[in-house]
Amino acid sequence: MFLGGFASLMLASPDDGRQRIITFVLVTVFSDIGGYAVGVAFGKHPMAPSLSPKKSWEGFAGSVGTCAVVGAVSLPLLLGGAWWAGAILGAVAAGAATTGDLIESSIKRDLGIKDMGTLLPGHGGLMDRLDSLVVVAPVAWALLLLFVPGG
Repeated sequence: MFLGGFASLMLASPDDGRQRIITFVLVTVFSDIGGYAVGVAFGKHPMAPSLSPKKSWEGFAGSVGTCAVVGAVSLPLLLGGAWWAGAILGAVAAGAATTGDLIESSIKRDLGIKDMGTLLPGHGGLMDRLDSLVVVAPVAWALLLLFVPGG
C-alpha cells in the first residue's frame, strides 16, 4: 500500500498526472519486455540462479537499454522533459523493476510456490505483473518530481 501510494501522488499532479502515470507504466512495462527479449536471445550469465534461474545479466542490460530508450522518447513527448532525463528515468526504473522481480521471486521461493495465482496463466500470477510497478512507483515519482517539477 505504501509504495503503491506514490502512483496516486503522480496521478494527483494537477496538470499532467495522467501523463506521469503513462510514462511510469511505459518504462516499467518495457523493463520486462526488453529484459525478456535480450535474455532469450543472448542470455548466458545467470543473475540470481537460486531466485530466478532464467534471469540473466544480458537480459538486465537489455532491460536497462530498452527502458532508457522508452524514457528518452516518452518524457519529452508526454511531459515536455529533456530526453536525457527520460533516459535516466528509464535506466533507474529498470534497476528498480528488476529488484522488484527478484524480491517477488524470493518470496515465492520462501513460500515454495511457482506462481502467485492462476488469473494470468503462464505469467506467474497477477503479482508477477505488479511486483515491478510497486517498486518503481516511488522511484519514478521522485525522478519525475526532479526532472519535471511543474506537475
